[in-house]
Amino acid sequence: MNNDRHFPVKRLLVLGALVGAGAYYFSREQNRRALDAKLADLGLKDAAQDVGQSVTKGWEKTKDAAKDAGAVIADKASEVKDAAADGGQAAADKAKQVAGDVKDAVADASGKAADAAKDAAATASDKAADVSDKARNAATDAKNAAADKAAEVKADAQAKVAEAKADATKAVNDVKGAVRDAKNA
Repeated sequence: MNNDRHFPVKRLLVLGALVGAGAYYFSREQNRRALDAKLADLGLKDAAQDVGQSVTKGWEKTKDAAKDAGAVIADKASEVKDAAADGGQAAADKAKQVAGDVKDAVADASGKAADAAKDAAATASDKAADVSDKARNAATDAKNAAADKAAEVKADAQAKVAEAKADATKAVNDVKGAVRDAKNA
């Protein structure tokens, strides 16, 4: 059996479950606010919105394709019903004739849904690459800032050590001078 024309019911159900779970999660105000704040902190809010819009467009395309396929199926079912009124053989002939049209409509809807999913996945992939680059740049910036701060702290520490050493040397010299002065007096 050729699986190329098989309608991916399981994938559609999984996608629906994921979309439903996401809608539930994001519908809670506190989760939305926390996520918006975190994405804004990371500078990823625009990327997330673009992916969300892409998924929404894909869902609309899928919904329209399913609606079109449903209309074709309903139309063809009424043709078969009309043929059944004329007689059993006419209904059988009409059912065979319409089966191809229905199969094509379902395949078209499946193709549109797959295209919409591919578009959403491509957008998500592109945005993920952008986000990855931003994250990599942020990590590099953080690493450089940490290295700069470490060098600054090291320089400050060395300066403090040198200052403390100079103070200690001065104190030792002052004590030696005071001892000499006390001996000479």
